[in-house]
Amino acid sequence: MPRGAVLWSVSDPTARAGRRLAGLLGAWMLAGLASAQQPAPLKVMTDYWPPFRIAGDGGRLQGLDMDLLAELERRTGLRFDVRRAPWSRGLAALERGSADLMTGLARTPERERYIDYLERPYFSCAPRFYIRPDVAPRVTGYGQLAGYDIGFVLGSAYFEPFDSDPALRKVGVSGEGQLLEMLQRKRLQLVIGTDCQVDYELLRNPKLAGRIVKLAYRPPARTELFVGFSRQRVLAPQRDAIAQALGQMLDEGWVLKAAQRYSAGAQ
Repeated sequence: MPRGAVLWSVSDPTARAGRRLAGLLGAWMLAGLASAQQPAPLKVMTDYWPPFRIAGDGGRLQGLDMDLLAELERRTGLRFDVRRAPWSRGLAALERGSADLMTGLARTPERERYIDYLERPYFSCAPRFYIRPDVAPRVTGYGQLAGYDIGFVLGSAYFEPFDSDPALRKVGVSGEGQLLEMLQRKRLQLVIGTDCQVDYELLRNPKLAGRIVKLAYRPPARTELFVGFSRQRVLAPQRDAIAQALGQMLDEGWVLKAAQRYSAGAQ
């Protein structure tokens, strides 16, 4: 053995320290490799909106949109980090680029400035007005809406000309549940919502039966629901993977079948 060489033995503390260091470096390299292979989850902003996003036990989100995201995870290998916030705050996060995507989005020219929508909607609903039975006979068309305070959800898009009509007295709140409560308590006489969401609420709450009815006037519009991505984020590969998987799910009838698990079907 050359002069000055050091022999590491099993009992040598320097040898043991060297092996520990090598093990730590190896573990660190493997962790780095695993993280490189596992991209960070996409941040999804949403809010309660039954039957698409329902408050489950412990505030855990359930519903059709959660089923949709779980199936997209399975088919694409992507992961989603779902954060709940008021709807308007979620839209602001997409505009700033502090979130990646949202589901259940209505498409509007204003939102298209900062949202990159997938080409195909995954569901559609109809905007409808809901009213107390004693008031319903007085409102037979759009022209009579101006005589009432109309409740709506902040940040939501319904139909034109309603959304941009300055002659209407609109009262914005954070969610449909609050609208129905205000209508029931006679704090509002009229609210707007989408039929699949409000009908679901009416079906599951027998206390509202007969106390809230649909207005006979039906706006000539449909509200299609899309998945949309923030234009501030660089997400082309993820967007393409989700678009392809969602297209397959629609062609297979997966979404409609999933919707049947809920008693009424979609903002």
